[in-house]
Parts: sequence; C-alpha cells; structure tokens
Amino acid sequence: MKQNYKTLNYEWLTRPTGDPFADAGGFAIEYLSEKFPEKDILELIDYITKIYVEKWSGKLNAFFLNSKITQPAFQGSRKTEETLKYFDALINETEPSEVGYCRFTGRETKLFFGGRDNSIMTGSGTLINFHHFFQKGISLSKEALIRIHFVPFACQQLQGRISLMQSSDQKLSNLFVTFTVEKNLHEIGIGLSEGVAKSDFNKPANAIFDFIDYTLSQLQDFREATALPSLTLYLFTNFGASPEIQIYQLPEKVFLFYRTCLHPKFREDWQKFVLSHYFDGQHKGAKYNLQTEKFELAKSKETETTDKNEYRQWFNQIYHKLLVDENIRPEILRWSRQHPFNFEIVSIYQNNIIGMKKETINKIKELAAFLVREEDAGKIKKRIKALDGAKNAAVLRRFILKDIVVANYLANSEKPIVSIDDYVNYLFPDGSYWAEIRDLLLIAIYQELHERNLISEELKIELESTVEDEDINKLT
Repeated sequence: MKQNYKTLNYEWLTRPTGDPFADAGGFAIEYLSEKFPEKDILELIDYITKIYVEKWSGKLNAFFLNSKITQPAFQGSRKTEETLKYFDALINETEPSEVGYCRFTGRETKLFFGGRDNSIMTGSGTLINFHHFFQKGISLSKEALIRIHFVPFACQQLQGRISLMQSSDQKLSNLFVTFTVEKNLHEIGIGLSEGVAKSDFNKPANAIFDFIDYTLSQLQDFREATALPSLTLYLFTNFGASPEIQIYQLPEKVFLFYRTCLHPKFREDWQKFVLSHYFDGQHKGAKYNLQTEKFELAKSKETETTDKNEYRQWFNQIYHKLLVDENIRPEILRWSRQHPFNFEIVSIYQNNIIGMKKETINKIKELAAFLVREEDAGKIKKRIKALDGAKNAAVLRRFILKDIVVANYLANSEKPIVSIDDYVNYLFPDGSYWAEIRDLLLIAIYQELHERNLISEELKIELESTVEDEDINKLT
C-alpha cells in the first residue's frame, strides 16, 4: 500500500486491537493492500465502496444504519461520492474531532464520533448511555473507523444474519477473513456477487467445525499438540430497530478433542458416529447408510436419498452439544449398542472435556472386561439387562457389589477387583453422577463385545429393539 498521508498511522490500519470487528477489517485491508500495492488507502476505500454500491446495491443495512451507503437519500454513484468525501475529511482531519484515547486501539490521538452509521453494534443519538461521559457516539481514531468500513468484506451471511469468526490465535482469525475475501473476489470475478458472501452452512455449529476442518487442512501448525486455539463466532445484525448479537464460543479443550478425533487412528469411527447424527424436520425417520454415506428415507413406493452436500446443512446433534457444552455420552451409548467405537475416544472425551479422573476410566474398562470374561452370551445378556435397568445409585451399587465384587471373590481371585479406595474415590466420589458410571460401563462392555465378536444374534436383535425404542422416545 502506498503511504501518501502523513496524518495517518498506517501501522494501526492492520495492527491487532482485540476488537473482533476492527481486527477483521484490518485483516481485509492487509489482504487488499497486498493484492493492490499500487493503491493508497483512499483508493482502497474507493475500490471497496464501489463493490458495496455497484455489485451489492448498497445492501449493508445489517452493518450500518443510515450510512452514506445505506440511507435512501443518496442514490447510485452519489453513495460512493459521499462516502469518499467523508473518509477524505477523516484522513485529512477536517471532520470535527477531539483528542483522547481511542476505544479500539487505546492510542491517544484525534478522535471522531462513531455511531450506528459508521461502526457496528454501538449506540448513538438517544443511546448515549452506551458511551463514556454521555458522548453522542463511540470515540474512535480515524484508523479504527477506516477498518470498520472494510468489515462487510470479511463477513459471511449465516441464518439471515452476519457471521464473523475470530480466534484466540490471530492466524486463524486471518485465515477466516482471507477465505471470505477470496470468496467475495471470486464471486465478483464470475459475476455472481450480489451481497455479503454466503456461508456454505446455515447452522452455527456446522460452520464452526467445518472451519476447524479447513484450518487443519491449510495450516500445519494447528495439527500439532502445542497449538490450542479457541474460536468465537459472532452472529449479528445491526439492522434498524432490532440490532442483536449472538456469540458462540468453542473453547480450547473442544478444539483439542475434535482435532484428536480426526487422527487416523480414530477418524473412521468418529466420522461414522458424527455423520449419523444429522437431523432435519423435513426428513423425519431418515437413517444414515454407512456404506453409501447417504441418508435414506423409506416412502410408500421408493426410498429417498440425501447426499452429504445437502444433509450437512441439517442440524447435527454432536456438533451442537460440543459447542454448547452438553454431554454427548448418551449419544455414544446409543451408538455403541450397534456399532464399534474406539473406547479411547470415550476416554479422551471423559478426561479432557468432562474432567473425569483417568483412574476412574481405567477401572471402568477393567470392570467391563471382567463382566464379559466368560464369553457366555446368556450371562452377558443378563448382565447388560441388569445394568441397563439400574435407575438409581443404589441399584447400580448393588449390581457392582453382587455381579462384580462377589463374583470376583467366589472365583478365588488373588486381589480384589474393587478396593475401598476404588469405590470411594473413583467409582462413587462426592459430586459424581451415578448414571455416568453406569453409561460408561455399558459403553465399555459393548466395545469389548464388538472387539471380541461376542454379540450373539439374540443379543443383536435385543439391542436393535432397544435402539428403536430410544428412537421413538427421541421423536415423541
């Protein structure tokens, strides 16, 4: 970028500030300045403004209220002229200003008032209580206001609102903006751009996890164990009388868990599990076919199939629960009844996401192996039924004492399978939830059966019936 203006601090046009909108605008400026090194900042503003006006028909109402571009008083090229006139006055400091500290950059410099016409998700006019000392708008440097003008080019449409992805790691924030800017430029190049770039998804959770997939495919650093970023998706609109913003946060531990699940050792089991958990109200009863990797819905005369390009737009229970910090243990249990699922994934989830002690997980695995030790289909079926029927802590404790502790004693084992320390500190410690132990024990048993090919036809039929009952309960 040419640096033609002495009144402008060019470093602060792109330097990270911590504000998601200012940073996104800065990344967009950085990308465009590298693409068009012969342009100065006012020429870049002219370039982006003409896209907003001529390609997008001024459709920036979700960002700016009554701006030079969105207000109906200005038509056609007048929108561009008025916008350039404003930024020229800003850069040359002929706009009204006062000296103070910029709310975005923290610098002491000349400040200009920002409102809903030139900044995002801020108050102005009668909403002066939003700002220090009852100022009529947010006090920002000219560099910050210039950055905000580029934000629409760094965002995507999602669920009829505007989405912006940011990360605790600047490389990921920049990656999202770079991807979005390139998407915009491509669509402009082929004549398909009519507004803010549309996300490939309509569910926030799906968009976030797909971005992780994209990150891992593009940036080698984030495939390593040392890189642990968090992600934040801002879903907002600054439109008219109903501005709103929703914030979705994916913490570091979930990023780590998801990345681990994509390791070649776990990927196949994890992908089958996740893909089977898409759901759409228009396709109730659709079942995922593991062989074709499509959803199938049986109708009166034919079977309707849905491929991945379509069903990835559906709601995904696993992605949603991971995003909102809900436990996916019930889904893992239900899946394990009929499908192999590497128990190490369960162990990592329980340890890293739920915070369960490794000793507890190891003890559960040991108990599961003990319960299927005889490879007797009848006895195994009976134990599963008893464990499945445990509806409170007392019944579960009685099962462990009778079917495990006593059975181990009668087998003349040299050491106890459950010690007092195991029982008090790992199986039933204070604050623990008994149903979690029961479910994990069932999951571990099923995986032992799958790995050792011990699921009899009779047990398979019973498990299929159990899953069908769970499906019915889920739909009612």
